[in-house]
Amino acid sequence: MMPLLRKIIWGLLAFLCINACTKIHSQCEFHSIGYLSSSDKIVLLSSLEINQDLDDEDVNSCLQPPMRDVIPGLNFIPAKQFRENLFPYFTSGATPHDVDGYKSILDKPEVQERINALGVRYLIILTKGRTYIDPHGSIFCGAGYGGGGCLGVSWWDRRSELEVDVWDLRNKGHAGSLQASAAGTGIMPAFGLPIPLYLPATKSAVCQTLGLNLAKWLSGQE
Repeated sequence: MMPLLRKIIWGLLAFLCINACTKIHSQCEFHSIGYLSSSDKIVLLSSLEINQDLDDEDVNSCLQPPMRDVIPGLNFIPAKQFRENLFPYFTSGATPHDVDGYKSILDKPEVQERINALGVRYLIILTKGRTYIDPHGSIFCGAGYGGGGCLGVSWWDRRSELEVDVWDLRNKGHAGSLQASAAGTGIMPAFGLPIPLYLPATKSAVCQTLGLNLAKWLSGQE
């Protein structure tokens, strides 16, 4: 029975290893883009009431590095500075969620004065950011007088999704939206000790894809 079980586990492990790559998908929809000039600035925000697990700092650490890989001299305004200068607008409970909501705020003369003073051209706000994990398989462990160990295989499907809206603050309109997702399968066999063989880095992959695509669109490379 034990040799047969080991053969089954090895066969399942071989199949999982063959299919364990991280797959990435992206989709974008831009209505109008005015390409960045050297003086234009960008602010990256999280829609805090929607993405409770991803704050402004998370969004910046996710998107800024890949965007600067495309445009090294890209100018960013810190999220905290933007929120403080635009207070009470764009606070956690006051950030708009649709075109009408943004238009009602951006049409205010005082808001435009503050935005112009900061030099912000584009607001990129994260509207969706989640990671899903679906576990499979099992590992059995035991111990006795002669020692102990584990046998089995565990794997999990991991999927990360990000979606951003891009707002053109100068032209007071919704410039577009971009989505990206990455999926992969993690594998951990146990022949004595559980040892992870592959850990899918779906979050970093989706950040890289989304940031690169955003910068390419804003610079006219797409």
